Amino acid sequence: MTQEQLLILALKVALISGFCSLAGWVALYTALAAWYKDPIGRTLVAKTTLIALLFIPTTLALFFHLSRTDSWAAGWVQAALIGLVSPVMWWRSLVWLRLHRAGKLPRDGQDGGDGP
Repeated sequence: MTQEQLLILALKVALISGFCSLAGWVALYTALAAWYKDPIGRTLVAKTTLIALLFIPTTLALFFHLSRTDSWAAGWVQAALIGLVSPVMWWRSLVWLRLHRAGKLPRDGQDGGDGP
């Protein structure tokens, strides 16, 4: 197996594994929490879904040899997905700021996490 073949195999495995783990997390979160009722939950699902969708153009290129240079549609989809990263992260930041200002976020590691 050449280094190029090994790299392509590693990318294929990572893409499939990554997509499945992201989709699995959304499914698990949906089963365990009413995220659609929570502003932070909505941003978590939106961001995770966007990351999963970002894997699709690379997956199409590796498995089906379809890339942004072969198709205008594939190029626009990839550009749109990458372009959505900034607005989604700005939205997440605004939600966190609003909740922080309203005193609705845990303080000083009191959220059950590994705080100081």
